[in-house]
Amino acid sequence: MMVFGILVDVPLLASVFVVLLVFRRRLTRVLTMTGLPLMLLYLLLCVPLIIFEEQIDCQAAWCGKVLIPPTLPFLFVEIFVLGGIALVVHARRTFRVTLAFSIYGVFFEILVGGLRNAPLIVAVVLAPYVALGYAFVSLLPLSVLLEGGAVRPRAAGGERPAVASQCLVLYKVWQGGRK
Repeated sequence: MMVFGILVDVPLLASVFVVLLVFRRRLTRVLTMTGLPLMLLYLLLCVPLIIFEEQIDCQAAWCGKVLIPPTLPFLFVEIFVLGGIALVVHARRTFRVTLAFSIYGVFFEILVGGLRNAPLIVAVVLAPYVALGYAFVSLLPLSVLLEGGAVRPRAAGGERPAVASQCLVLYKVWQGGRK
């Protein structure tokens, strides 16, 4: 079930995904300046994305009735396992991991999820949208986890900048990216 219908929900999710895709590196750079461990930042970042995506693709039982979707813990565990696997296999390409997670998501939804009892034509039509939802939830967090160490700023002595100076660093990054 969709909140506003297919004519609003699909472009809404797709347009936000495109914005995340286009500004992924800049967002990764800014987000890693917090100084948090990358795995913690990865997990914290996925929560609002899961909530946003699940509110758009809500189920009839709780659609419009809850602020935090009941599917959050299950998706959070999936994201945690995905991050662990990506780190264990030393994944380098964010897009490949996101694609693999999207394919997994489509099969998961067809076998045990919302598309389990759907007619074949409905499953085929909705599969790209389901893949987009899984990619939406995982792209930016995976970018932070896999590419964040390379873009994390360091001070002259190799230490992270102090929290007080991070506002200036954020401003400089923003100005540097606008060339």
